[in-house]
Amino acid sequence: MSWRSPGGSRGSGYRSRNDEGPAFQGGGAGGPSLEVLIGTCAVLGLLALGLAFFLTPRSGATQTASGQAAPAAQAQPTAAQAAPAAQAQPTAAQAPAAQAPAAGGIPTEAQGPAVASGTAAEQLEEGTDVAQLAFRNKALTAPADSLVTLTFNNEAAAVQHNWVLVDGGDDVANAVNTAAQSQVTRQTGASAAVPPADTPGLLVAVPLINPGESYTVTFQTPGPGTYEFICTFPGHYNAGMVGELTVQ
Repeated sequence: MSWRSPGGSRGSGYRSRNDEGPAFQGGGAGGPSLEVLIGTCAVLGLLALGLAFFLTPRSGATQTASGQAAPAAQAQPTAAQAAPAAQAQPTAAQAPAAQAPAAGGIPTEAQGPAVASGTAAEQLEEGTDVAQLAFRNKALTAPADSLVTLTFNNEAAAVQHNWVLVDGGDDVANAVNTAAQSQVTRQTGASAAVPPADTPGLLVAVPLINPGESYTVTFQTPGPGTYEFICTFPGHYNAGMVGELTVQ
């Protein structure tokens, strides 16, 4: 007697669960598996991200209608940056003091406290020694406290001379000559070597005149005494161009 199970015989057509293939099997016969589809989608997603990265405009640039990236707009300066800072103006205390005109200049008129105007009864004449650096008359005489007119002739061939009367002897003459030299600058040259009118010890100063020229000055003589006269062209006084005026 033979035995059968209650459900009937499975027969040769029965397949166990293990025979059904992988758990993630594609749905259609011969179609791609689910794993392949997922991998493909991942690759396509990466490609899309990369393409988007390259097509996205960079920072500071915009896309134009033609697809070309427009140059980044330049940042406009602010009002504080655009306008240069105003230069601070110096205050009255900071502003430099106005420069005083250069002392000296080239005198063209006689100067000194004894210079006067009017008609003088006494006429004197003085010149220069052509052969030597000296006055032609090294001694002159004039009345005291009188108007005197002196005509000074520069008879030299190539150098300027003048006639300067001082109130004293060698010590005063030296000081007056020094004051005259202090007037010489690079701009004025030797022609400015005339003592200023307010120089202590000065009585009369004739401007330096060119060779062949003459200059006439009227002055008031001091009281009786001996007074030195000199030429204040640079170097002439030290070389001995000196004379004496005797007032009596």
